[in-house]
Amino acid sequence: MFNLRLIGLFLFFFFFNLSLGYAEDGEKLFKSKGCASCHSQSFDFFAPSLKTISKSYRDKRVELINFLQGKSPGLIYKEPKSMKNIVNNITKKLTPEELEALTNYLLSH
Repeated sequence: MFNLRLIGLFLFFFFFNLSLGYAEDGEKLFKSKGCASCHSQSFDFFAPSLKTISKSYRDKRVELINFLQGKSPGLIYKEPKSMKNIVNNITKKLTPEELEALTNYLLSH
């Protein structure tokens, strides 16, 4: 019985740390791809903030991934087509692992 609890505890921390690693990788991607030049931490100005993105897509992970892949419109507000093309030209080129990391980062705020 003790071994099962120990294994369960190990698995919990393993997957928790794995998801934190993805968020850290997502932050690096966010900065390296230039996303931070339009998206601030908490102020909606030119583009929605990370706080607004996280709040708007909470429990809507699939919709966020679809938006980043250019498969659906954004939920926050209808952005001009030119802006959507800029976002999609960057995010469509991400690998599935990078997309997962970026999504984790966006939803972590």
